[in-house]
Amino acid sequence: MLQDPSAASNDAAPLLIGAALMVSGLVLGRLIVSGAKLAIPERNNFFARWGFTKAVTVFVVFLLGQFIAPVLFASLGLERSLAIDFLLMALIFAGPAAMIVHYARTLDPDGVRCLGFRREGSARAALFAIVTYALLVPGLFGTLLVWPQVVAGLGGEPELQQSLTGFFELEGGQLVLPILFAVVILPFFEELVFRAFLQPLFVQNFRETGGVVITSILFAGLHGVSAFLPVFALSLILGGVMLRTQRFVSCWAVHALHNGLTLALAMSLPGAREVFDPQAILPLFLRS
Repeated sequence: MLQDPSAASNDAAPLLIGAALMVSGLVLGRLIVSGAKLAIPERNNFFARWGFTKAVTVFVVFLLGQFIAPVLFASLGLERSLAIDFLLMALIFAGPAAMIVHYARTLDPDGVRCLGFRREGSARAALFAIVTYALLVPGLFGTLLVWPQVVAGLGGEPELQQSLTGFFELEGGQLVLPILFAVVILPFFEELVFRAFLQPLFVQNFRETGGVVITSILFAGLHGVSAFLPVFALSLILGGVMLRTQRFVSCWAVHALHNGLTLALAMSLPGAREVFDPQAILPLFLRS
């Protein structure tokens, strides 16, 4: 059966547009890096005094939490809800986060400051990070057009994350706690583990680019195959602003903003609950 040329053209359009946006994002990203060296010239990478043994220990605690926390919740007889699910995720991250803070305080003379918790320069760092993110949004959008078709081409099926679709079933006051967890609390824990703790370790062993890329691969892998490329691209931005500013607030602010925009788009656009369409505006932020 012959394929309608116009239909083939329509199918290829998102892929071509997405690829063009990704290329433009890469070019703009290089320009931003050059500009950042002028805007924040005093950056110095700090030495991560913890090693890979400590990182593996944190990872093991994270894995144990994924088994222990659900069992604990089941024993309490709590009714499952989106808020409970987010609380469960936060508790899973709480153990590794506590260990990271302990390592920082005991191994580094700067204590938690070595994780990027510094007041001086934080406002400028957050502003720089948000502007960088805003400039690179078209590139992120490009990954969201390209990746679903790549997944489909490999025999997979692009899906929305369950944590996002759960918001469609809530309204009014039911949204308060889930939004707080999704926008503020979980991004804090994720950035603490990945950008504040793991990235410096990888950077000092695999240089700056290698460290950011390896951290981003791990971070994207945590979010699943269906979300891999968009989350990887976002993680490169998060890693880049953290590397440049050495301020935790920079990556946390961008992550929180990204998740907030995700929810705002998902909850406001009609048809978002029923349709997955890589050509629509909605997928701009649906995979983080």
